[in-house]
Amino acid sequence: MLSEDVERTKQPEPTNLRFETDRESEYFTSHTINNRVVLRLLSLRSREAQTQELVNQDYARVVASRDGTALYFCVCDGVGSSYRGDFAAQYLGSAVVAWLQEQEARTGSVRTIAARLRQRMDEWARAAQEELRSLPLAPEAPALVREVLEELREGYGSETVFLAGRIALAPWEAQLQIARPTEALLCWMGNVTARLFITGEHSFTLGGSTDDEGRWSTARGSRGLLNAWSMGLSTIERLIVYTDGLLPLASSLSALNDQELQERARELLLLPENDDMTALDLHWLPAGHPPE
Repeated sequence: MLSEDVERTKQPEPTNLRFETDRESEYFTSHTINNRVVLRLLSLRSREAQTQELVNQDYARVVASRDGTALYFCVCDGVGSSYRGDFAAQYLGSAVVAWLQEQEARTGSVRTIAARLRQRMDEWARAAQEELRSLPLAPEAPALVREVLEELREGYGSETVFLAGRIALAPWEAQLQIARPTEALLCWMGNVTARLFITGEHSFTLGGSTDDEGRWSTARGSRGLLNAWSMGLSTIERLIVYTDGLLPLASSLSALNDQELQERARELLLLPENDDMTALDLHWLPAGHPPE
């Protein structure tokens, strides 16, 4: 199941909302935040994972301010050929969201932001690898299998690709009944995709890279290109982030209602090469919906 709870901070500020996927089950949630943004989060394991009771290699985490003016998120897709890709997905997803919360809006160029994040990711890798080593290494498996797993863990570690971001809205202008300009920051490695809708007719895609080397490894740190994109926007309508398991639905995700989204995703499990699927959909409401 998805857990949805309140994350409390030490500062005397309003508590944040937190949403994160559970690696062991399928779930869907829809939540409206202060009449400003509708959040939808979908998570399904592949047919093989469900049949064999394996964990989901995808992981998504979202932290949102209760007034909807700040959203921080990370969607990860663990690399199945690595050792326990689900571990890297959850570890990095949690770490990146926490890091984004610490960053001031528009601090430095995107190149500087990417360099800072890459440095932190390499630091996290060392701690993550130590934690990975402390986990049980399939004690019921034959000695030869355990030896192969140990070589995989030490040589490649746990690996994941990701796309993360921060969307910040200035406080609501009550007299004008509008949201002031938005600041958006996205960063990614690998083939997780984001589609950003400026208006209903104008959208563009980020991420979805075919760079096979772009990934984060607990054993080897950041591999390949770390991308970052930032822009001040006068308006924002929607942002959809999804892993490659949902590629067959990529062009229609924005048109599907809650029930249709879940049904169409389950239909993908019938395909021969189905995969774990995760989608995060953030839909900002128009000016006619003032905050509560």
